[in-house]
Amino acid sequence: MPLPAKLRAVFQRRSDPKTIISVHSERLVVLVSILIVCLLGLPMWWTTTRVYRAELPTDQISRFTPKETLTIPLVFYINPTSGSPLPQALLADIEKTATGLVDSQRQQYAPKEWRVRYQPVVRSGPAPDTAGHYTLSVHTDTLGAPASVEFAVGRTALVTIPEKRSKKATLATLISDIIVKEEGETRQLGHGRSARVSASRALKYSPEYAVTFTLLNEDPVNGVTVDWDIEAAIDAYIRPFVEMLSPLTKLSITSQVLHDAGPPPIKPISSDNQTLLTPDMLTRFVNSPSWNLASTDPVSPMLNFILYIPALQSQPMHITRANKQLQTNAFLVSQWGGVAIANLPERTSPGSHIVLSRSQLQSYMGSMAPSVN
Repeated sequence: MPLPAKLRAVFQRRSDPKTIISVHSERLVVLVSILIVCLLGLPMWWTTTRVYRAELPTDQISRFTPKETLTIPLVFYINPTSGSPLPQALLADIEKTATGLVDSQRQQYAPKEWRVRYQPVVRSGPAPDTAGHYTLSVHTDTLGAPASVEFAVGRTALVTIPEKRSKKATLATLISDIIVKEEGETRQLGHGRSARVSASRALKYSPEYAVTFTLLNEDPVNGVTVDWDIEAAIDAYIRPFVEMLSPLTKLSITSQVLHDAGPPPIKPISSDNQTLLTPDMLTRFVNSPSWNLASTDPVSPMLNFILYIPALQSQPMHITRANKQLQTNAFLVSQWGGVAIANLPERTSPGSHIVLSRSQLQSYMGSMAPSVN
């Protein structure tokens, strides 16, 4: 049959009147097709197009406790007031007993609480004048006096022990009591108002920080030139602290000297042959644009600690609060660092050269970075 004849036959069949059965059959086919699309197509579309979201193990997270423990050694130097030093075997037994007593009294850490643990270390000989080192002078009493402890100035104490009483038990108990008290006070720092203040000052955690110590001389031309023994001071007062933090983060320390830095952007108040800085001035004291405080590490977060030498005509310069001078003469800048102001001796003449020794820098190190001491 020719093609035109076939087309005419098709159109003729389409123009034929439909029966009720054929109409219902077509509707049934349409409804079944829609039902198949809904039952099979929609689930397939939902499965292939939805965003995958993995379930978080909230129960495990809530019970998480950091495995890394920051262990800080507290070294006790035991020296008899008379006679020969204690044997090394006895010192080792005291350390072992004190460690056991501390472990038995240590409270369980709560979930999400960082672990800070003080570890007793017992030695003999003179103790260095640094944080974490204590001297226990032991006096053996033969007159029947009870055991007693008298704390002296600094990190020293006089321990009186009756002759018939065990030195090992007495000293181990004393050391464990000191450490348990220190740990309790440290854990309290994570609660209450002090925690909120610390949170406002804290930097976001980073596996590495760049720490820069800067000696900043405002006016060496009309004043004095100043240098410092910063390497020895860092090794003596900062390096032990850096080593304690090594399980948690790395601190890269650098130092620099900036001469002729220029005055700060605020003008101190002149009063009674001295200049004063009020708390509202401290927020604008750091003159970052003109002070070259760029870090040598452009990646790691930076902490700046500045030892500021005012011009001679501005000395002595003091920080006041409620009309009272601060003893530290230093202040912190939240999430930036700290500044300590160093006033030179009164009889310092223009044109002289001054070198700040390691011992002179000790007080400034504690002021600029209070957590070190």
